[in-house]
Amino acid sequence: MPSEQKTNEQQNEEEKQKYYWAREYRLLFPTINLEYNNLENKEGLKVEFEVSKDLTQETNKCKFTIYNLTDESRAKIEKEDLRVDFYAGYRDNDGPKRIFTGSVIRTTTTDEGHDVKTVIEASDGQVAIRDSVFSLSYAPGTDGLIVVKAIASNMGLPLVLGDGVKFAAYTNGYSFVGKGGDALTEVCGGNGLDWSIQNGTLQIILSGGVVAKRGLVFSASSGLVGSPARIVKAAAKEDRDTPKRKARKKAKKEKPDKKAGWKIETLLAPTVSPGDAIKVESRKIKGWFRVESLKHTGSSISGEFKTQMDIIEGLG
Repeated sequence: MPSEQKTNEQQNEEEKQKYYWAREYRLLFPTINLEYNNLENKEGLKVEFEVSKDLTQETNKCKFTIYNLTDESRAKIEKEDLRVDFYAGYRDNDGPKRIFTGSVIRTTTTDEGHDVKTVIEASDGQVAIRDSVFSLSYAPGTDGLIVVKAIASNMGLPLVLGDGVKFAAYTNGYSFVGKGGDALTEVCGGNGLDWSIQNGTLQIILSGGVVAKRGLVFSASSGLVGSPARIVKAAAKEDRDTPKRKARKKAKKEKPDKKAGWKIETLLAPTVSPGDAIKVESRKIKGWFRVESLKHTGSSISGEFKTQMDIIEGLG
C-alpha cells in the first residue's frame, strides 16, 4: 500500500514553489506617511485590487479595497488627487513591479461589523488631463514632434513614442489654446496616431501599431492559464483616414486596424501595458499580438492574482 505521507523532497519542492509564487505588493502614497510603511506586505492586512487599462483617451482606472485600516491612516488617504503608486508581483520572480500610477478620485469607507472596508478609486492621468490648459504658437516649418514634446511638457508627462511614429512638419505653423488632451487629439489625429496615458507616461503609437516588441512570451510554462477565447470587437472609434495616414498605409508603415483577436488569462503580469506586442504560444494560437486592453486583479492574501488581456492579431 503506497504511503500517504509526503517525502522530504516533495515537501521541499512545495515550500520552494510557495516561496517562488509568494505574493508581494506595495501600495504607496508618496506625499504622506503611514504606519504600515505605505501598506507594504503587511502581514494580515488584506488589500484587493482591480486595475483596468486600455488604449483609449479615457484615463485608466484602479480600485483598491483595504480592510481594517486604523482611523489615523484612513484619515490621511481620504483626499482627492492624492498620488498613489501600486506595485505587485511574486517574491522570487523579480518581486513587485509597478502596475498603476495615478491620483485618488474617490474614497468610500463602510463598517460591515466584522470588517471596516475602505475603497479607493484612482485614475491615471486625471490631473494632467483636467488641469492642463495652455497656449502654443510655432512658426511655419515646425516639426510636429516639437509640438508634441511641448504638449507633454505642459501636461507634466514623460513621452514615449511607439515603433514607426513620425510627425509631419507644420507648413503654415501651429497654434493652439485649450486643454492638453484636445491638442493631443488634434496633432495625433492628423498623423495617423493614437495617444493614451499609461502609468503617468504619455504614450503615442501608430493607429493599430505597438510600442515595441519586448520579447514577452506567454505559454503554458510561462504564465498562460487555460485556453485562449476567440473575440471579435467593433472599432472603438471612427477611422481617421487622413492624407498622411493614407500615405503611411500605402508605404505599409502603419498597421491596419484589426478587430478579431483573443482573450487570454495569465498569472499576474505586472509589466504588460496596452500597446505592447506580446508572443503567445498555445495549442490554439501562436504568434505576436497587440495588447488592446487588460485587467489586473488580485488579493494580497488569497484568491485570484491574475491578468486578463484582449489581444489583437496581425503583427506578423
